[in-house]
Amino acid sequence: MEKEPRLFLDRLNEPLEGSDMVTLRDLSLILLACGAFVMALVPLALLGGTVYGLWRLRQHQNLPSWLRLTQAYLALGRAYVESAMQAVVKPVFWVHSVLTTAQRWLRAISTVGGDR
Repeated sequence: MEKEPRLFLDRLNEPLEGSDMVTLRDLSLILLACGAFVMALVPLALLGGTVYGLWRLRQHQNLPSWLRLTQAYLALGRAYVESAMQAVVKPVFWVHSVLTTAQRWLRAISTVGGDR
């Protein structure tokens, strides 16, 4: 009488044999390779889409006008940042200049008074 083949899921409660471990090892390696392939494919697809989009913009002469508009917005943002930084730094510079002036006065007074 010939043994009837059993499925892997039917043998879950039995201990694993050597050939079963080899099969599981190969299956897990295949799954890991598929995951790595997908993870490498996503950035490649994004980069390819970006390159295609830039090529299409250059073909239709839309890019120069968009770049001018982008540069204008960036210049406006830079101007806002510079004015905000000047407002932040102005009191610090004022305090520093006052302290430096007071130190110079005290140094001048101490050198004049020290000659007597």
